[in-house]
Amino acid sequence: MNEQITPCLWFDGKAKEAAAFYCAHLSNAKISAQSPIVSEIEISGYKLICLDGGPNYQPNASISFFYTCETATELDQIWAAFEKGGHVLMPLDKYPWSEKYGWVNDQYGISWQFSLGKAGETGPKIVPCMLFTGSQYGRADEAIAHYTSIFKNAGVNGILRYKSNELPDQEGKIKQALISLDGQQIMLMESALPHNFTFSEGVSLTVYCHTQDEVDYYWEKLTENGAESRCGWLKDKFGVSWQIIPKMLGKLMSDPAKAGKAAQAFMEMRKLDIEKIIQATIA
Repeated sequence: MNEQITPCLWFDGKAKEAAAFYCAHLSNAKISAQSPIVSEIEISGYKLICLDGGPNYQPNASISFFYTCETATELDQIWAAFEKGGHVLMPLDKYPWSEKYGWVNDQYGISWQFSLGKAGETGPKIVPCMLFTGSQYGRADEAIAHYTSIFKNAGVNGILRYKSNELPDQEGKIKQALISLDGQQIMLMESALPHNFTFSEGVSLTVYCHTQDEVDYYWEKLTENGAESRCGWLKDKFGVSWQIIPKMLGKLMSDPAKAGKAAQAFMEMRKLDIEKIIQATIA
């Protein structure tokens, strides 16, 4: 699988615990790498990063994960585990779009949509889903055009729009859309209902780059009318948080002799500079 875009989940001291929980309850899930503050997991081949970033940010339902269960038994078992200690947004029930579906924030604050279906027909087993609401309502079409213009091998897989009788949503706004960015699928939804959350650093999207030219390109495109932050983090014009990270940084950070110097160098940066980070590790 292409690993260029990888979601990063923000935790306050519970990244390892959450990673173990997901691996215990989701199909074909395993921990692929682990450090004191980062746990990388694979769920049916899909990668997630669990980061112990501290108390500054909390995940919410603005970015959730749509997870397809192929049997009712699988769905029931997962739902029982994720509902415990969590917060149900939509109860597990029959809906017009699924024989069995539910939306829940788990005990760690990560939001999941579980649906009965067949992976491959409805999409991959797990797909990140952006919810445009509040001040961002009505901008999903703009976001689709923006993201598909930035990433290679991008396209729109399908769009389902609201009808005139689906108030309070406006006719023509996006009920559900599925796009592909460099081979990876992302879902977008809009909701006119009142919600007390919006996009935040609680769930970010990491773009792994092989060259400085790639770092420069994605940084320039995604900060357009957005905002730069530190250490390779940024917010795009919709408020979605991204990390633009050189692929080689993982190797440096796994080397005890170089990790400290590399971290000291990139902590002082906004956009990451590969050459400066390398030079800092050999100085």
